[in-house]
Amino acid sequence: MLTATSGSYNSYRRQTFVNENTLSYIKMFDKYHSSLNVLAGFSYNWDKFDRTTLSSNGGYTSAVIQTLNAAAAVTGNTTSTQNVLTSFFGRLQYGYKDKYFLAASLRSDGSSRFGANTKYGTFPSVSLKWAVSDENFMKGISFISDLKIRASYGVNGNNNLPNDYPWAATLGAFPYPLGAPASAIGTAPNVLANPDLKWEKSQTYDLGFDFGLFKNRITGSFDYYNKLNTDLLLNVQVLAVTGFPSYLTNIGTVRNIGQEIEITSHNTTGKIQWITSVNLTHNTNKIESLAPGQTQIIIPNGFTVSDQILRVGSPLNSIYVLKVLGFLTAKDIVDNVPRYGNEQPGDFKFEDLNKDGIITEADKQIVGHPNPDYTWGMTNTVRYKGFDLNVLIQGQWGGQIYSQLGRAISRPGQGRSDNHPASFVDRWYSETNQGEGRFGKAYSTYNNPITSATDWLYSSDYFRVRNISLGYNLKSLFKSQTIHEARVYFTLENFFGHDKYVNGLNPEAANTTVSTNGSYPEAGDYGGMPLPKSLIFGLSFTF
Repeated sequence: MLTATSGSYNSYRRQTFVNENTLSYIKMFDKYHSSLNVLAGFSYNWDKFDRTTLSSNGGYTSAVIQTLNAAAAVTGNTTSTQNVLTSFFGRLQYGYKDKYFLAASLRSDGSSRFGANTKYGTFPSVSLKWAVSDENFMKGISFISDLKIRASYGVNGNNNLPNDYPWAATLGAFPYPLGAPASAIGTAPNVLANPDLKWEKSQTYDLGFDFGLFKNRITGSFDYYNKLNTDLLLNVQVLAVTGFPSYLTNIGTVRNIGQEIEITSHNTTGKIQWITSVNLTHNTNKIESLAPGQTQIIIPNGFTVSDQILRVGSPLNSIYVLKVLGFLTAKDIVDNVPRYGNEQPGDFKFEDLNKDGIITEADKQIVGHPNPDYTWGMTNTVRYKGFDLNVLIQGQWGGQIYSQLGRAISRPGQGRSDNHPASFVDRWYSETNQGEGRFGKAYSTYNNPITSATDWLYSSDYFRVRNISLGYNLKSLFKSQTIHEARVYFTLENFFGHDKYVNGLNPEAANTTVSTNGSYPEAGDYGGMPLPKSLIFGLSFTF
């Protein structure tokens, strides 16, 4: 006897075709120690994605054939999308007396992801470099072994969009009930069309220098950059009468200003060789404009509340929540302090930002941003005879992370049905035992409305020993000329570190790809996986 079973079949296929053609011309001018390099080219990129999904239910009609061919009822759908990118580009490089260098490029890219009138974008760039240390007036400065000054300007384009037809009003099948048991299937647009959708552009100015000191025993570089993103590809909210919540268009500008420094030092050069490299980046991010007449976009998420905002003058994706001031007491209830819902002693007390005597969404405020102010790294390499030791340390500070997963499973009303973090044991128990001060009482007495607050806001600061690798060169053990290199090594990855994200697994998590909001992917932790710890033992040979 066959029991009622079900099955499914999913097929995915991606095809990519790339054709690139270049023509180059190189000319050397020995008299002036100069060189000219010219390149022109054309490229064509075609990408197609096909998906087939079949499912069955109601069991099988044959005891012998138990594939979808014999299923009692089969439903399915297919999807096929494609996009094309065509590019024309040229580049010129010129060097004069091996001291003065000029590079310029121009490219025109056309993407099928944009409207008929705006498929193409033009992106120029130019850079200059001066080898100052090769000038005669530098010959007497012996401790400076290398000095180069650089300046550049360039424009890049962005066509990274959630689908291949964002400019078109694509059609979808929608059921409409006309009475039991059947419904009619109709066709309607999935999104609003925008034939004027065009490339997002970023203009970057960069000024920097490279240096070497004491016969290049100390080397390094410094860069200052100013990057302006224009025509941002963002969703704009529209009137509900249109039947759509938003549509994709080009609005707004965002500016990033930062500095980058990198220094390498050969600390010892004898039998024991010790090299240290450090790098530090500082970046500030600010929205300069949105749509005309618009100063902010409050970003909704899948829980019908907002916890991020795009606001002119603030960093991108600023965290926008109610600020928790502590826990309500019995006296607070008697004094009728402002509340969001029907909170009771042991529930959160929120800041009444606008001082109107009630807590609403209007009391939300920017409390942080997911973009770290500083990122840094340090590498130490020590070699002695056949041994080598390499240690890589990285870190960041100045940013915040909002735990979307933690907020979801510990929101008001959740109790017996969800697993809570272990630290929830240190929640509020009474007015004399308030735990660590982050979590309110269990089985909260209010469920609606639901909001987001600073209880799940954490610092994203961390430092981590990314990699420790100890190796030994075995070349001396092999007399064969066939083996050029032989090395045995032992490596630890992500074993040591410290962060303040006590109720999360990874402070670097910003897994927007699993955001519950497709219109505005949010930077936050939706349950990011922990960094894997690896212990590796290996042998490597070069023949």
